[in-house]
Amino acid sequence: MGHSRQRRIEEIVVHEVALFAALLVVALVQTALLPRPFDVSLNLILLLAVCHGLIAGATSAARWAFYGGLALDLCAMTFAGMHALALLTGVIVSTVLVSRLSRENWLVPILGVAIGAFLYHAVYALLLTLLVAPVDFEGYALAALLPDTLIALIPALPLYLVFRWNEDRVRRRVPVDVY
Repeated sequence: MGHSRQRRIEEIVVHEVALFAALLVVALVQTALLPRPFDVSLNLILLLAVCHGLIAGATSAARWAFYGGLALDLCAMTFAGMHALALLTGVIVSTVLVSRLSRENWLVPILGVAIGAFLYHAVYALLLTLLVAPVDFEGYALAALLPDTLIALIPALPLYLVFRWNEDRVRRRVPVDVY
């Protein structure tokens, strides 16, 4: 968008590696440094991927969710792909469903994060049941899904507004002679 020349393959690879490194740092912060009130951590990767997806679209959100999921798998030492598959499902479905609404509606990020968190936990609990051990879904919903969703809803709107402000700021840097 706005580039007069096509990006070289080296630039694309560097951009993707930088994105993965940034999401790995966020995953490290999420798993190791964030406080856990009532033993519940804020799911920063899900929050970032959904809010970015509402601004940039489902394709970009899928990349963020995949890289963030792999980073969470590395940091949490789970089976490779469990977090990635759960994040992909939650982020893509919530982004596609909520992107039909107006971007000016302030309930868009809250609804997107709520749908994304619900689907993320549903898929993750299903994968835990299939690959590790049976999970008590009622207990999982009360101990993980509900608190994690409620904690993720708090910063959803401010983060979405920051992403939207940044996109508006970047798009307005168009030369005057284009008009």
